[in-house]
Amino acid sequence: MSNDIFAEPEHVDRVEDCSFYHVMEIPEYGVVGAERLSDEDPVNRWDLRGGVDNYLGHVQFADKRVLEIGPASGFLTFSMEARGAAVVAVEIGPDSTWDIVPHGLIDRDAVNAGRQKALARLRRGFWFVHERLGSRAQVFYGNGRSLPDELGRFDIALLASVLTHNRDPLNMIEQCARLADCIIIVERHFPDLGRGPIAQLYASARSPQWDTWWNFSPGLFAEFLEILGFEQPKVMLHSQTHVHPGGSVRMPMFTVVGHRP
Repeated sequence: MSNDIFAEPEHVDRVEDCSFYHVMEIPEYGVVGAERLSDEDPVNRWDLRGGVDNYLGHVQFADKRVLEIGPASGFLTFSMEARGAAVVAVEIGPDSTWDIVPHGLIDRDAVNAGRQKALARLRRGFWFVHERLGSRAQVFYGNGRSLPDELGRFDIALLASVLTHNRDPLNMIEQCARLADCIIIVERHFPDLGRGPIAQLYASARSPQWDTWWNFSPGLFAEFLEILGFEQPKVMLHSQTHVHPGGSVRMPMFTVVGHRP
């Protein structure tokens, strides 16, 4: 497999030029992500420290090749790497755009321009931590809805809190299933949706929010993974710490894990 498709690691000197979607600790530096560094930083962030194994469904990562869709700050990238995985992270690159809800109440060009600035800061945050941890994780800049065969085969694919932001989440799962023998899906849990296979449109004509499309039931992904040939997917419920300007709250989450027979 050629390394030409992977991004060259970036050297980032200043933490002030970065954004962090996750709270994480960097050796000889300290904690990042606990505070917003600028108005372009994510308003809401996640502190997954202490909850990683629940979040990842207690899957074993030692000596596994992992495909991760949407690493953001890389907390899970580096957590899986610390557990023995070789990780390839697929991230929105400078030439790609966020899957914006086409809302009539927003200026889509302005929203996209602002989002590109924010994503650039997140990418710098990833590389800032990558260098200081001595990470060997590779990054492919592209789109999870169209994964090239050149990425190779994977033992595991992780889609963690990314499907809610995509117009066609099932297509993204199918793309990962084409390349991987185990799929891990993590999303917020909405118990009121029940146990059936439900995707509820979150976007609304009454709200100009543009970055989230769906709420899901875990049954949707369990059913779809079985359709794709994964045996008896397992659903696990847990909670994680969601950080926002007013403090933090424990958020209900679910993880679905499916293995090929």
